[in-house]
Amino acid sequence: MFDFDSALFWYKLQFMLELLAAEGLATYTLGKRPQFAWRVAGSIFACMLVAFLFPLGDFSYNAVYSSFMFFALFACTLVALKFCYDEPWKNIIFCGILAYTVQHIAFETYNFLSAAMGLQAGFGNMYAPDGYLEFNPLSIGVWFGACGVIYWFAWAFIYHRIRLQDTLQIGNLSLLFFSGAIVLIDIVLNAVITYSGSELTLTVRAVLFLYNTLSCALAVGMQFSMLGKRIAETELAAVQQLWDQDKKLYELSKTNIEVINVKCHDLRRQIRALRSGAGEVDKEALAEIERAVNIYDGKVKTGSDVLDVIIAEKSLYCEKNNIVLTVMADGAKLGFMGQFDLYSLFENAISNAIEAVSKAADVERRFIRLRVDAPAGMACIHVENYCAEAPVFVNGLPKTTKKDVNYHGFGVRSMQMIAEKYGGGLSARLEGDIFNLDVAIPIPSANGEK
Repeated sequence: MFDFDSALFWYKLQFMLELLAAEGLATYTLGKRPQFAWRVAGSIFACMLVAFLFPLGDFSYNAVYSSFMFFALFACTLVALKFCYDEPWKNIIFCGILAYTVQHIAFETYNFLSAAMGLQAGFGNMYAPDGYLEFNPLSIGVWFGACGVIYWFAWAFIYHRIRLQDTLQIGNLSLLFFSGAIVLIDIVLNAVITYSGSELTLTVRAVLFLYNTLSCALAVGMQFSMLGKRIAETELAAVQQLWDQDKKLYELSKTNIEVINVKCHDLRRQIRALRSGAGEVDKEALAEIERAVNIYDGKVKTGSDVLDVIIAEKSLYCEKNNIVLTVMADGAKLGFMGQFDLYSLFENAISNAIEAVSKAADVERRFIRLRVDAPAGMACIHVENYCAEAPVFVNGLPKTTKKDVNYHGFGVRSMQMIAEKYGGGLSARLEGDIFNLDVAIPIPSANGEK
């Protein structure tokens, strides 16, 4: 059990360290449990202890037991990850398989380079009872180089996809286990070839190295195609729900504005009657009422009923909250867009601007400017507002500042999808403390071409 002269006895400890390092790089942005540092320290100790105590003997040096040992150590690390991270099992397994794949590629890379360079040092034939331990600076350098390059590449280009997600969401579980099976079968076949007793030429080693690497790359590709599909499905569902809400809100807002306009018109007639009639009337009170009514009587006429509804609705809120909303819009140029798309686009744009300027303590900075024009056959929408807190941009779009990212942060994405639906695009940028949002959409010509 404790054969300190066995190369395999010591390699299982090295394997555990390599696997834990790969898993740490893959999972450090996931949701953590309380007292995370203590949990990590305890988990590393427990995993290394399991690796140290894992039994070895004359029965150990075959493909079946060797594969079983590595799978058992891998399962131990999955339990440790679950102990440290507050994530569902499917997320733990996803990251674990990904990390095991990276570790295996690094291991195969080191073995191939050692064989190509004629190095006999390291864990020489470690799967055999007479495997030897012999290290020199060159072999150690090759090991550090192989692991360093592979792990860095994984961290920079593979694990990067996980870091971009606020919450890791795994969809197709069957695909997850299928990709895991590819890696595990690859490792088992590698063990079978190792114990076959055949002397492998450098050419055969090169072929096996390419086979192992490509198999692992395929598994990684399948995992991230699954992750990308799930992200797209979640995003599409959220945006669709947002559009449905915007449709209902538009119908309600349109009805409310029509009713308010009628009431305001009647109220103005009554004010004029009071002013021209006899009796004592508080003129200041009448002036205050008239100012409130003028919010609607003085509303902007853009040439788009939809845009008029939004501006009338938002103007009341802005007036109440000391926000200056300036509008210069030729809404008639947007007549080719559907009513619900138009409402969703402007409702999200102006609401986001209102939310941003509301954080400004200085009332003078609470301004929003909206411009719609159509130069060179393009419908151009520009919204600018003061921004007290610089947003974080992800893939060119500002990231939501709300905590619950599962239910927020899709407004800008919704606007982008609407713009793209009509062959246009959306861009956002921060210039000093001014946030600028631009949407450009080609106006269809009379024959239907864009």
